[in-house]
Amino acid sequence: MVGKNYDFIIIGQGIAGSVLSWRLIEKNIKFLVINDSSKINSSNSALGLYNPITGKKFVETWNSNEIIYETENFYTSIEKKLNKKFLYKKNIYRPFSSKKDSNDWELKRESKTYKKYIEKLNYQSKYKFLKDSIGGVTTNRSGYLDVKKFLFLTKKYLQNKSLYIENNIKSKNIKSRKDHIEIINKKTKYLILCRGFYENESEFFSWLPFNLVKGENINIKIHHEIKEIIQKSLLIIPTKKPNEYSVGSTYDWENLNNKVSEKGIKNLKKKIENILKCKYEIIEKQAGIRPATKNRRPFVGFHPNNNKIGIINGLGSKGISLAPYCTKVLIDNIQNQKNINREINIKRYISLY
Repeated sequence: MVGKNYDFIIIGQGIAGSVLSWRLIEKNIKFLVINDSSKINSSNSALGLYNPITGKKFVETWNSNEIIYETENFYTSIEKKLNKKFLYKKNIYRPFSSKKDSNDWELKRESKTYKKYIEKLNYQSKYKFLKDSIGGVTTNRSGYLDVKKFLFLTKKYLQNKSLYIENNIKSKNIKSRKDHIEIINKKTKYLILCRGFYENESEFFSWLPFNLVKGENINIKIHHEIKEIIQKSLLIIPTKKPNEYSVGSTYDWENLNNKVSEKGIKNLKKKIENILKCKYEIIEKQAGIRPATKNRRPFVGFHPNNNKIGIINGLGSKGISLAPYCTKVLIDNIQNQKNINREINIKRYISLY
């Protein structure tokens, strides 16, 4: 016997599932989130950064204008709804590594693409406790999300509205019918899977080219105040606690587990000592598996054989900024028949199915 009916059932309450939930609330769409909180949620160990200029060569990230707009607009709207603060807009200070680095940023300042992001070029040290003797560049349109707080508040809100249940959903629990999906005695028009790295082994979407990567980060305490994000081979991100900073991250494609490693911490400490002159204390260590993809574009769309089963995944280290964009695109596709951007549509990998 089938119980309650829904328009959407979301499996997973990480960043993707949580953001999709709020999108559906905004549109007054009937939905339910099913989550297994006993499983490791890698979103909880995310640094939470959003940033339009990324990579070793500091290039503008894909579709940055729309993605950064959606990021700031979305989280700010949820802050207002909950009367809570979890999005922090912060500039990024990037110390120069060499004179060539400085010259490259001078050229970027003259570029139409990059000049809008550049706040200031410094040619001398900005912080006495940083190894930035030849200066650095300050960029804008960036910041971070307090991920744990956002996920906690989202779960609490969903529970209070009876929109959340705990259950470990397996493939055998999902029954496809002609015009709906049945799952643990519930009926839905659409089932959207937002299970992060677990999808790599699922019956429905394991054929997609995931490129899972383990990331480790730490929280440190120093006796200095930094009001912006520091980036030089790693990130140093202010937290709401005085003189406490999140630092990361590492990349490990071989040891795919959620355990903090001696190698990972050693790697982070080496990078910290290449940028900080001052003493620091490690107060917390974390590790998680990022659901990255081979071509660094997320997975959004519907199963080739079932247009009722969808996915939002493959957000990698950019989950905070990609989730608002990807969820909007998916809902626009369902409600308004707008095409999913071909660069993120899973149809691009149909030959692998």
